[in-house]
Amino acid sequence: MKFMVDFDTRQTRVMRVPVEILRTAVLFALCASFTTGVNIGIIESHDVEEKHMKAVLNNVTNVRFTRIVVPLEQPFVLVRNDVFNIINSLPILLAPMDTCSTIQILLRHYGHKKKRVTCFRPNPQPEEEVFFSPALLFSASILTAIERLKWSAVIIIGENGNEVWSISEVLTARGLLCLTFTYNASDSNAVIHERIMNSTTIDRGFPWNYLLFGSDKGVHLVLHEAAKFDIMNRRRSDMRSTSQWLVVMQEGDLELFHTDSWLDNVAIMVYPNISADWPTMSDKTCWGDIYTLMYRNVGDEHVSRRLAHVGKFNCSGFVDNYTQLLPNLEYGFNGRLFVASTMRWAPFTFVHNISGQLQFEGLCVDMLHELSLTLNFTYKVKLPIDGEWGLEIAPGVWTGMVGELQNNQIDLTVAALTISSSRLKVMDFTYPFGYDKGVGVYRIPSTESSQWKTLFFPFSWQVHMCLAISFVFSVSLLYCLQWVSRDKAKNDLDLGDTTLLIWGMFIRYSYDVKSTSLATSFFISFVWLFGTVTTAIYCGNLMAFFAVAKETLPFRTIPEVAAQSEYKWGTQGGSFWVNIFEFGRSNDYKAIWSGIKKFNQTDPNVLHSDEYLHRKKVEAGKYIFFVEADMLTGWARENCELRLLEDSVYQVRYGIGLPIDSPYTKLFSQKLVAFSEEGLFVAWKKKWWRGEDECSDGKKMATRAMTLGDLQSAFYILVIGIFMGILAIMYEKVVQCRRRSKSGGTQQHPAS
Repeated sequence: MKFMVDFDTRQTRVMRVPVEILRTAVLFALCASFTTGVNIGIIESHDVEEKHMKAVLNNVTNVRFTRIVVPLEQPFVLVRNDVFNIINSLPILLAPMDTCSTIQILLRHYGHKKKRVTCFRPNPQPEEEVFFSPALLFSASILTAIERLKWSAVIIIGENGNEVWSISEVLTARGLLCLTFTYNASDSNAVIHERIMNSTTIDRGFPWNYLLFGSDKGVHLVLHEAAKFDIMNRRRSDMRSTSQWLVVMQEGDLELFHTDSWLDNVAIMVYPNISADWPTMSDKTCWGDIYTLMYRNVGDEHVSRRLAHVGKFNCSGFVDNYTQLLPNLEYGFNGRLFVASTMRWAPFTFVHNISGQLQFEGLCVDMLHELSLTLNFTYKVKLPIDGEWGLEIAPGVWTGMVGELQNNQIDLTVAALTISSSRLKVMDFTYPFGYDKGVGVYRIPSTESSQWKTLFFPFSWQVHMCLAISFVFSVSLLYCLQWVSRDKAKNDLDLGDTTLLIWGMFIRYSYDVKSTSLATSFFISFVWLFGTVTTAIYCGNLMAFFAVAKETLPFRTIPEVAAQSEYKWGTQGGSFWVNIFEFGRSNDYKAIWSGIKKFNQTDPNVLHSDEYLHRKKVEAGKYIFFVEADMLTGWARENCELRLLEDSVYQVRYGIGLPIDSPYTKLFSQKLVAFSEEGLFVAWKKKWWRGEDECSDGKKMATRAMTLGDLQSAFYILVIGIFMGILAIMYEKVVQCRRRSKSGGTQQHPAS
């Protein structure tokens, strides 16, 4: 590429400095350098031929050129020590017009704040030709519009390099920072995308305020590529909402702007068709129209983009806009459609299939709806295709919602998605909207097999043993006391009667006891008191056991779970918990994962992704399910036979998922913080953590009815009593028969 430097033309000015002054400065530098000459730095994005640069100074031979090649896609070379020192040592820095402003901003950004770059115009027009640009006739009005937009920096993109240069001179003279880029209407989409990419990466802090010149075809090409910029940039930018565009073009096909894919903030200054003999700038009869792209309802509730006339302007700098030039700035995302992915996880998200259509509700859906009202966007909620939360199956390759977000198939995730260090490598998370912990849920063993022991439950086995010893001792002692104080003439002692007497006192049965000694009376009275106390305590505890059944948990902690072999366990497949157990360093995690791998060989459902399938396994018994506590607590409130482990597995946080380096992360986080301060999360929890606890002690005592199983032990005692009564009758009959046989078979009658 060849460059010609037009320093001989009187109309030429470099950074608004006449060429003669520049030449004098160079000659002064030559004199100061004596025989060493002057060193001029040329900062370019490609090599410049030295012969063209020497023409600047009328072929002065005592000039040395130091070429500094700075590719725009690699501007960081300016911070290299060798390049930094070279730039500081050069008294004069030159740069071609098409990259001059870019180089100046790069120098300022990378630490050369005191260095100024002198711009020159390549391939200038011959002296006899006068450069004519219709847009320049309206430069005063363009400047007025930019001032009303309150821009302090402008990115100028145009088809004509001279036009871009001239406009940048006008804006620079008013103190605006300018970046300039040129394009051709015949450029490919890739070239236009590269131009826009360079405009956003040269200086990260440079505002995206674009001044666009060109034909209707060229303008449409640039805006079309700018509208696709966020998708091409993997959603790491927000060109659509944050960029502002002021388009200056001649009357043409404005229907090209009526499309749904345009940028949010576009104003168009349309001037009439003019030629070189058109009136001068002082002629106030040259008027143009100002349009802005607005969102309009075009029928059937379909929202489309339409141009709205918002003002007029003329070539003398007068701009009459009766509404804002970019009104969409006040309307957030302007109704943009966001595709959100979620997963069924009560109470955060409930999914209902109504006539083949999925309906979503829950805390996450309420939160998304509130965000849409606040930020003015629409949304569509869907389930991930593979039905998984997000699991890393290979380095950098994810399934589920995380994989869809990574592959730009969705815009955000709104679910109880856990924030983790591995996921943060491929996506962004907002401020946490929920906190939870991981626990295990299981069903307590059935009590039907032990209900026959109900009458023994009020006392422990130690108490029962002591009562038995006390009974035997009391019978023996009472029998001895009665034997000592017996009437030898009658000799009416009977061990059976003594046993029944003690048994009756233990169960508070009333007996007519005729004591023949003081010792026997004392002993019987205290045995009676002992029986009264123990019976009262037993009856009270028995009533409590019937009202609220006593339960014995098989385990309470994770180590106890890992140590037993009766219960199996599992977790939700394709979720964060698989990574926690598989790669966790805790011995408890390793033990749980070892068990899951073993159980998975015979029962693949222990790693199924459907949580309701796990619930069926839990309710069937002998199975433990490890996930977050919020949902499991709801299960335990509905089923009184379910219990949670006392140990927690992991403290989790939930956040809205966005693409990596998303420009919306901070915005969404600020809104979630505001929702928390306003108490919305508290209200949503009261709404969705609904239902009474059917398993509270008060509820169970108020509604529990006795069953046959509860009273089976009482019936067993009755059966035992009947059986013993029958045995007693049979025994008495046998005794009577033996007595009769000894007396000769006749019954002795008393004398009358």
